Amino acid sequence: MKNLLLFKVLFILGGPLSAQMSLEEKTLSFMDDLNSGDSTKIRSYFWEDAQVKHVDEDMMMVLSLDQFMEVAPSFKSREFQEKHYKIDVKEFKNGLSYTDIYFHFYINGEKAFSGVDHVIWVQKGEDVKIESILSSELKPTLSFSPQSDEDIKMLNNLMNKWHRDVAEFRMEEYFGFMDESFYFLGTDPGERWSKGEFESFSRPYFERKQTWDFKPNWRNWYFSDDGKTAWFEESLDTWMEECRGSGVVCLIKGEWKIVHYNLTVLIENEKIKKFIKLRQK
Repeated sequence: MKNLLLFKVLFILGGPLSAQMSLEEKTLSFMDDLNSGDSTKIRSYFWEDAQVKHVDEDMMMVLSLDQFMEVAPSFKSREFQEKHYKIDVKEFKNGLSYTDIYFHFYINGEKAFSGVDHVIWVQKGEDVKIESILSSELKPTLSFSPQSDEDIKMLNNLMNKWHRDVAEFRMEEYFGFMDESFYFLGTDPGERWSKGEFESFSRPYFERKQTWDFKPNWRNWYFSDDGKTAWFEESLDTWMEECRGSGVVCLIKGEWKIVHYNLTVLIENEKIKKFIKLRQK
């Protein structure tokens, strides 16, 4: 139980601090060093009297810096890893700043939970270091508000990567982004596939390295009121000329997954009669 609480207070941040580095750069640098498990580098980000606190509904666990450093070897062995998906930065001119880091925590490569760290930075002289951290696990029912440009950029990056994964033959990652409930609707009338069916169809193309390469031109996003469901429409450059794609992604256990995708070939209205005759042959 103690070890479980210890790793829940760990967060993503990392590298030597300098007055010229932005707070976001310091956060990203610390993240690298934390995941490397180098306790000497990790300690350099903290003031010596710093504390790390984990908050649950019915308790608060307080760790000294020395106690927090006891967990560092678990990162070096890759038992623990943290991957952030959102960072909010607030910098003040009076020497007090903070970062909120939303992350997924992995144990031996398996996702264990999602959380958020409220990291307070204090400047003393020329040094800016961590004064304290408040860490909490996010409940699966909670999500961040998907209204900002940063959140839309994150979702666009996920979708762009999904298209690149198939073009660059990364089959495991391509299908890993799909939820088990995923359905794919292709351009052929018979192409309505579950995740398993679509994977069986696609495998020979991945193995022969003859997959498809669809490049997005634009994409529009729409969100549910609770921020846990998003749907989109996109234009794609393909070997079939411009195509239209639409789909749905959902926040499932703290992670965005695609659950539906529909690919459509476009045809101009003035050409539709010839197209109908072609289909009737």
